[in-house]
Amino acid sequence: MSICSIFSSNQAADSDPLAGVDRKQTDILMYCTGGIRCDIYSTILRQKGFQNLYTLSGGVSNYLKSEGPAEWLGNLFVFDSRLSLPPSIYKPGATANGRPQLAYERSTFARCYICVSQLPELRHRNCANLDCNRLFLSCSSCVKELRGCCCSTCACAPRLRPVLSGRQRYQKWHIYRDVELQKS
Repeated sequence: MSICSIFSSNQAADSDPLAGVDRKQTDILMYCTGGIRCDIYSTILRQKGFQNLYTLSGGVSNYLKSEGPAEWLGNLFVFDSRLSLPPSIYKPGATANGRPQLAYERSTFARCYICVSQLPELRHRNCANLDCNRLFLSCSSCVKELRGCCCSTCACAPRLRPVLSGRQRYQKWHIYRDVELQKS
């Protein structure tokens, strides 16, 4: 459930994950990539009666710039075509235990969405099925086997983007849609 649907005015109270939370006593720490979404949602929570709200100033990207990636696990999700970045990008030259921190190096939580392996080459990708577009982590073996899709059903779909090699990203979905419309 998205945060937007949680705060929708016509959303039923029983589906609100914060319905049973003490609005005066509970401390809530919010963080996001750049701090902007947290500022917006903390305003909404204040309007709903929550009093002890805290946000990470400048978001996770600011934290990584000032503190470095030493204790960070995994990559940082970003909202552009890169999808995710290693934490060291925010503080180049920063090290963990005397050497550069590698993405997923100590991670035990990142697994391929399809085969659940914990391989170091996992990367975020969107499903190649234009009608799905699910964002998921995948190993290169599953990308090849399912043609860039998140499941076998999507791999058989009629509207697929091309499988891209290496770290390339798909173009915006509307570009593929427009090409399909021109063929009609």
